[in-house]
Amino acid sequence: MIKKIKSSLWLKIFLLLTTLLFAVSLLLYGIVMAVMPASYKSFVTSNYIEKINALAEELNGDTPDDAAIKIYEFGLSHNATMKLQGTDSIISFGEEDQADKSSKDTIAVQIELTDGSYLLTISSPLETIDQITQTFWRLLPIIEIVVLAISLIASYFVTRFLTKPVIEISDISKRMTALDMTWRCDTSRTDEVGTLAVNLNTMAAQLDNTLKELTEANNKLQKDIEQERYQEKLRIDFFRAVSHELKTPITVLKGELEGMICRVGEYKNRDLHLRQSMRTVNEMETLVKEILSASRMAGTDLSLTLSDIDLSQLIRESCRTWQGIAEDKGQQFLMEIEPSKVYRGDAVLLQKAISNIISNAVTYSPEQATINVTLQDYELRIENTGTPLDEDQLKHIFEPFYRGDASRSRKTGGSGLGLYIVKTILARHHLKYRMESISDRICFSVCFEDLNNRK
Repeated sequence: MIKKIKSSLWLKIFLLLTTLLFAVSLLLYGIVMAVMPASYKSFVTSNYIEKINALAEELNGDTPDDAAIKIYEFGLSHNATMKLQGTDSIISFGEEDQADKSSKDTIAVQIELTDGSYLLTISSPLETIDQITQTFWRLLPIIEIVVLAISLIASYFVTRFLTKPVIEISDISKRMTALDMTWRCDTSRTDEVGTLAVNLNTMAAQLDNTLKELTEANNKLQKDIEQERYQEKLRIDFFRAVSHELKTPITVLKGELEGMICRVGEYKNRDLHLRQSMRTVNEMETLVKEILSASRMAGTDLSLTLSDIDLSQLIRESCRTWQGIAEDKGQQFLMEIEPSKVYRGDAVLLQKAISNIISNAVTYSPEQATINVTLQDYELRIENTGTPLDEDQLKHIFEPFYRGDASRSRKTGGSGLGLYIVKTILARHHLKYRMESISDRICFSVCFEDLNNRK
């Protein structure tokens, strides 16, 4: 029970108020019980003395017989015992009970009658005052029960009024510790509790906004961390692929040089194998340039030189570069480009990306294939007929040094970095792109943004 009282503000205030009200009420009752009889006695005595003085003035100058009649009537009306004592005689009015002598108030006055001076002694009973005191004591148990009941009821309602807002705020604070900010305090009160409720509501709103901002920042940080991990994985995979790609030509070149130095077998003909070594070195040079270009594209310090470019003219220039090569392979090269399409971007990088896409289509399409380049409503589509790609190949087609089949080997002249560079450039421009394999056709599409529709 003690533990429950210590942990409950409501019980503490309730018991404290009940005890205080009960004690104060009993104290007031005790004060009344002590003061009221004495006050009543003083009041009665004062009035009684005035009446006795008035009687004494009335008796002055009367004969003893007339005075006796008046004294007798006064005693009957005031329930008093009276004694008239002269020089030679004593006349008593009423019987005086010696047992109750202590409970009587005696007053003596000097009067002058026709035959001399007399001493009038009047004894009035104090039983009324005693009865009042006894009544107070008899009522004490009833008063205690009534006072206790009133104290309990009053304490209950007062405690409920005082502690209800505090208990509500306490419950709200528990929800705050659980970071639940969906609550709101009652702000109808205008006292200090109402001010506290308003302040809590304001603090909750600010905390809620702060928590949302922290959650958003944390989510963004998590995404950045995941993106950084992904970029780190890409860098590791890229360097691993670079090492693999360079290992083969270096091994070949090393073997040819050792053979020529030692003049072993066919390597005695140095001139022939020097030309082959030179071709290997040229392939390595081309590969290294592509690697450096891809590394620069993927670097965080790459900045775009933005300008309004004629997208239609840029695509035509890229097509002219590869149209002759396609015709030499017996391929049909078709163009359908809408004029005067303007886009804001880096002209050099976009031309490289588009050129790589067309180059990829021309290089890996068989003879008699059809290559179709169209630009319509700011959507660039490059289609070529040939061997379709399956889902797994399409999934990895933009990875560095990826080749889907034997026809996509280093012997065809490709470095395996073309589409990786395309992906990097388009991602820097925040462009949406897609490669699809439809029946016997492979389609690469890019959606550019119309400057006239920008807000």
